[in-house]
Amino acid sequence: MKPDIIQEVCPVCGCSELYLEAGGYTGKIYHCKNCDYIGALLIEADGEMARAIREDYEQKKRSG
Repeated sequence: MKPDIIQEVCPVCGCSELYLEAGGYTGKIYHCKNCDYIGALLIEADGEMARAIREDYEQKKRSG
């Protein structure tokens, strides 16, 4: 069985298109290209988990 690929994704929308906004002594700050999240927290997720985060984000966006 092939292990799932783990990637860093946005904790808000599950997108993997992130870029480093700032970094240095205080740590790294990331910016999501999809939802404009800015923060230090990233989620290490496999494909299934990233898809679940994306679906939850889309559902909340539609309802609200």
